[in-house]
Amino acid sequence: MDYISPNNNNDASTKEMAFGRNPWLVSYFLVLFGVLVFGSTVAIKFSKKSEVIQQIDIAIADQNVLQQVASAPGIAPVSSVAPVSSVAPVSTVAPIPSVASVDNKQVVLAAAELKEVPKDVPKTLIFTVRSKDNLGRILKRSGLDAKIAASVLKFKQARVLKGLHAGKKISLTLDPTKTKLQELTYEINDLDTLIVTAKNDIWHVKTKHIEPTVNTKYASATIKGSIYTAGKNAGVPSKLMPQLVSAFSNKVNVNKLRSGDSFALFYKEHTVNGKKIGDNQIAAAELRHDGQLHRVIGFTDPHGRTNFYTPDGHSVEPSFIRYPVTNFKYIGSRFSVARHHPLLDIIRAHRGVDFTADRGTPVRATCNGRVTYVGRHGGHGKTIIMERGPYTTLFAHLSKYSDVIFPGKHVKRGDVIGYVGSSGLATGPHLHYEFHINGVPHDPLKVKLPAGEMIAAEYRGRFFAQSKKLVAQLELHRKNHRMFAMNSQPDIK
Repeated sequence: MDYISPNNNNDASTKEMAFGRNPWLVSYFLVLFGVLVFGSTVAIKFSKKSEVIQQIDIAIADQNVLQQVASAPGIAPVSSVAPVSSVAPVSTVAPIPSVASVDNKQVVLAAAELKEVPKDVPKTLIFTVRSKDNLGRILKRSGLDAKIAASVLKFKQARVLKGLHAGKKISLTLDPTKTKLQELTYEINDLDTLIVTAKNDIWHVKTKHIEPTVNTKYASATIKGSIYTAGKNAGVPSKLMPQLVSAFSNKVNVNKLRSGDSFALFYKEHTVNGKKIGDNQIAAAELRHDGQLHRVIGFTDPHGRTNFYTPDGHSVEPSFIRYPVTNFKYIGSRFSVARHHPLLDIIRAHRGVDFTADRGTPVRATCNGRVTYVGRHGGHGKTIIMERGPYTTLFAHLSKYSDVIFPGKHVKRGDVIGYVGSSGLATGPHLHYEFHINGVPHDPLKVKLPAGEMIAAEYRGRFFAQSKKLVAQLELHRKNHRMFAMNSQPDIK
């Protein structure tokens, strides 16, 4: 047996001797060392995973704050943990949970990879136009120089900004410094938007147009009370009824419509993104009154003007209006081949109609035509004569002429050409009006007025194609309605 002296100062040698002679003690220390190494390795691994998960949580909460937290003292990035090279990786440590398992399962970048969102971006401001607002005031409210308005309004397309409508929206996009205008948008109407942009300090102006969706709808009704009530019960938009009445006013007196009369119509409805815009417009209509069927076709020309025509292309507006004075008091003398003249005390023909009215009452042209005579005309006093093809009209006993009337002047139906008076042989202020066809006088109150003007030649092709299609549709609906009514009759035995 080896002797170990208690006085030996060489502790290391003594321990080595003890280890060498006690195997169980060597095993004990080896196991203890292994446990310590294993514990340190696991602690380091979980420390790394805890930091990564903490970084992920911070990134989800606030990316901006995460960058600051990641760089703060006491929270070192994963890479700052020194690896233990002498210890092999422990396979029993559970892997780090996938990012997909965190919160809402969205992939989040590590803190070191996150980038700060740029702050210097354009800013868009939306203003509601106030009463008496103008572009300069709105620019000033946005913090810009009001003088910018003058440079924008120089453009023809941008002049719509001179008359801003209260309640409309105007959008201004400013540059990151908020000192320059980059873009301006203004909704002119439901279909048109003005866009003004600045590129390299140069203004660019354009109008963006949206084509609406056009839907054609059908409605019909049998009149039992008034035509307006019938239209309401049939679901016809209220604003369409005045159009319908006006379209037939020169053919039918709507006040004389009676129970059993009926009407039907196609009308257009315009929408943009499902929103109804503008007023509905009648495309075609028919009115059955007193056994007669009347039809009209609505037509809009390229200039946006809508008028009604008969299916054969004549305007429903007659070429002539019946009365040259709209607010006369009464008819003093009617058309007659033999009338007693109140001043001359003789019997002779009265070739026209006398409309009694106050002195100075406006006298209007009854057709489109050319003035052929202006001046005194015997007992007619101050007179104007107009011609239109085979038709001649005469206006007499005037007090004065319109300032713009002279021989050769072309006037339109309804234009004021003179004023009621009593010049010439007259007992009092009135208008003497004559209507001649090929030089032969006719009773102005009874003569059959010529049909309305034919639609312009350049539109006839498109109009007739449209008219043919709509009339066929009206016929089809009428036949189907009749068949439905017949099939709905009770079986009477």
